[in-house]
Amino acid sequence: MILIQIFTNNRPQKLFFSSESDQKLTYSKSHLIDTLGCQIPKFSPFDPTIIQYYTNVSAKTICGGKPSFIEVKPNAHLEINESILKKYYGLFSTNISCSYKPIVRDPKLPASRTDNSFKLGQSKTLTFGISISEEFIIVQCNHNQNKLHKEYIPLTPIKKKVERKCQRNSKMFPIPNNLNVMFIGIDSVSKLNFLRHFKKTNNYLHEVLNPIELFGYTKVGDNTFPNLVPLLTGHFVEYYWNETNRNMFFDKLHFIWKDYAARGYRTMFAEDAPTIATFNYLKNGFQHPPTDYYFRPFALALEKSDVRKNSRKHCVQEKLEIKVVYNYVEQFLSTMSDKKFFMFAFITRLTHDVLNNAGYGDEPTFQLLKHLHAKGVINNTLFFFFSDHGIRFGKIRIKYIGKLEERMPFIFLMLPRWFLLKYPQISKNIYKNQRRLTTPFDLHATLVHLLKLTNDVERGPHVPFSTDKGISLFDEIPVNRTCNTAFILPHWCTCNVYKEVETTNSIVVKAARALLDTINQWLEKYKNKCEPLSIALVVESRVSVANEEILKFQKHIKNVNNRDMKHDDKVSAPEDYLLTVMTYPNKAIFESTVRYYREKNDFKVLNDVSRLDKYENQSKCINIARLRKFCACKRRKNHIDSFIGY
Repeated sequence: MILIQIFTNNRPQKLFFSSESDQKLTYSKSHLIDTLGCQIPKFSPFDPTIIQYYTNVSAKTICGGKPSFIEVKPNAHLEINESILKKYYGLFSTNISCSYKPIVRDPKLPASRTDNSFKLGQSKTLTFGISISEEFIIVQCNHNQNKLHKEYIPLTPIKKKVERKCQRNSKMFPIPNNLNVMFIGIDSVSKLNFLRHFKKTNNYLHEVLNPIELFGYTKVGDNTFPNLVPLLTGHFVEYYWNETNRNMFFDKLHFIWKDYAARGYRTMFAEDAPTIATFNYLKNGFQHPPTDYYFRPFALALEKSDVRKNSRKHCVQEKLEIKVVYNYVEQFLSTMSDKKFFMFAFITRLTHDVLNNAGYGDEPTFQLLKHLHAKGVINNTLFFFFSDHGIRFGKIRIKYIGKLEERMPFIFLMLPRWFLLKYPQISKNIYKNQRRLTTPFDLHATLVHLLKLTNDVERGPHVPFSTDKGISLFDEIPVNRTCNTAFILPHWCTCNVYKEVETTNSIVVKAARALLDTINQWLEKYKNKCEPLSIALVVESRVSVANEEILKFQKHIKNVNNRDMKHDDKVSAPEDYLLTVMTYPNKAIFESTVRYYREKNDFKVLNDVSRLDKYENQSKCINIARLRKFCACKRRKNHIDSFIGY
């Protein structure tokens, strides 16, 4: 226990506070997480040190052109939207004729097999209203022998061979809690940049979908590849691969979707931007399609097409490229509406290089989430909406906040309400874990754990589930977890450490004055009722010290062990001072975090100020709830010393 003695009417009074360990279990408004093992400071997405790099682009339209009159329905059949055809093209369906060419993966011979080749099939007449067997097609529609409209369309037909395999596997390995699994990922979007740019998406998430947000989620590698491999396999990249064996294919890696396929799940993997795709950039990709539905042949064909060449940047005709992938996701989900699936879709190009491009992704992502909700997809799905890391390029990276947010991508997960009610202990744990240090390894452990859940998981002594490097989010992440025990290397560690600092330190004194100035500003409107407060004593002071590796980190150097770093001069980081102060005349005890910007010699009180003692009737002269803890109602001067602050 922390014991402080104060003097009231010349008599010592004892003021007790909870133990430090208890304090660390509570929610901190100045930190994303504040546990015994790790403290990660919370910053505004519009912090003054980085606001200069922000541009709002969410309202801008960058594509343009006529909308397509071709609609894709479940199980790969196409229909004509007559109203769009008439409005934008001035035609009826009887005026046009359409054909299509299939796009197929070109496997070639085993010796020359590659993941970078596709071929086109023979042209066929397109009959609308019936399912077709091809996965990817190029549609050409003509009017009076003149070319009218050309479109690349991905499809998700039911595959008889896949269905036979899934039905066989589901009978052999039945599981009682067969939730679908869905990942929607967007490259290079930190939590802070998500808040800056995905405003409609963020509002919809919290107002409608009630997500579980992992505030302490931290990357474990430099770019996409070394962060998705731990998520999908449970191992660091170098367990499988290094720069000396770039000719290897990734077919033999134990991807988690293989475990789900073995239980009868249909699997899908989709990425845009095939030249920089996760397993293909400076790498060989897969000899064979890694999943039942594999988007890459379509992405390759589209990349080399005249349609792509003649579209604006980040667009495919009138649609953003991100929307093309989202449409594929929606089609897959419609086709699999009554079937079990594991789906992993990842958007790269739009947000990969430019901080503010994220704003263009807000509207299509918002529309996707609305579609998922309307179709009831989340009612039977474990849904991860996430990024791999924050932006890795641009001027924001020279600032401390830029370095911090590069390491902390956004991530939300959603579970059906019935699942959380069925497993109350899992529900309790997963909400606790929002404020714990987490990694991609934990996501992998959760996916493994989900396959092992049984109906009686809540009965009997609980045995925590973990993998070599991850802890399932269905179990409680230890409150004393550190970067080291979470397998986060020092240069990626975002945890700060609080160090005690003398209460007489000049910066501490200035920070305490800034705190009291702020409180008095809040009380300014009631200065005729409330006494102005001043510092009687700085009881305790600590400073949050940033990780030196982050302050000096410049970039990652790709080499065999994947862990060499290039460092530069140390950048300046804001310093957070956690202060406990006693005020006069009310002898109140306040606790707050004051952020010090050394370069500007500026202090800012973060969020709320906590009062640690009882104030009873001291503030009965005002009825503003948020200010009552600060107000010391004015009394006759000879009674001021009778204020009791405990």
